[in-house]
Amino acid sequence: MVERLGFTHFWIAIAASLSAAGSVFAFSNGLELDSPDWSLLLTIGASTGWVYTFQRWMKSTRKPEQMPPYRLEFMRKHGGRLGVLWTILALWASTHWLLGLERSESATGSIHGILILCAAVLSIGYAFNPMGSGRGWRERPHLKLPAIALSWTLATVIFPASHIGLNLWGMESLPLWGLACSQAFFVAGITVPFDVRDLNIDPLEFQTWPQRWGPFKSIRIALFLLALSAAGFLLCDINWGRATISLLALPIVAWTVRPRKEAVYSLLLDGLLILQGSAVFWFGVSN
Repeated sequence: MVERLGFTHFWIAIAASLSAAGSVFAFSNGLELDSPDWSLLLTIGASTGWVYTFQRWMKSTRKPEQMPPYRLEFMRKHGGRLGVLWTILALWASTHWLLGLERSESATGSIHGILILCAAVLSIGYAFNPMGSGRGWRERPHLKLPAIALSWTLATVIFPASHIGLNLWGMESLPLWGLACSQAFFVAGITVPFDVRDLNIDPLEFQTWPQRWGPFKSIRIALFLLALSAAGFLLCDINWGRATISLLALPIVAWTVRPRKEAVYSLLLDGLLILQGSAVFWFGVSN
């Protein structure tokens, strides 16, 4: 199950799509479900699958010693085919979405262009920097966690808001940016356990939180970030769905203060993003 869903990156792609879908539902008050345009959500999911596959492939070829042996073996066996598959899916989905943008208003299209550029810089730069040493942000001190949190926030909050046509600036957009901050805290909080898992294989120059402060302090900070995200979702979201998942994540993240089985990371922690998007629907329907 871990290899089929986790290592192929289908699970994380589904997580990105559903987390973004929760934002689309929230920002449209459910109206988007009457005449859905899922091209953006397909693009977000397919692009996420491609970015993770590209990053893992780069790591397996350039820094194999930084990968767990079982994941390295899987990428060496299937990485090439996965790369082709995700490239085709990402190109098809993004083309379908961009063709739809051509029929949108010019102002909205220009905003999307800026967001696409930001997403590309964050996503590609995380895996590989073509300038200088070629090290991606993942390998540079203090940049890994912000890059991941900002990328996911852009994909699952800001893009859906722009897709619905919300104004990203002005006083009326304050709840939107409150949600964006809450999402960044949530993603950062559930990402720290991965650094605890990789404590023994990450080079010291990465300067991850567990390397600097140890697993226990790092997990305590992660729990604080999750609590902040829950409070932010309670204040800014349309229902208690995402706040509930932030609270649900607390005992799971606390449990990862020591390395656990791979399924905890590839399925359970990543699955929290699936639950996050789904919870917005569940709570919305119940209300």
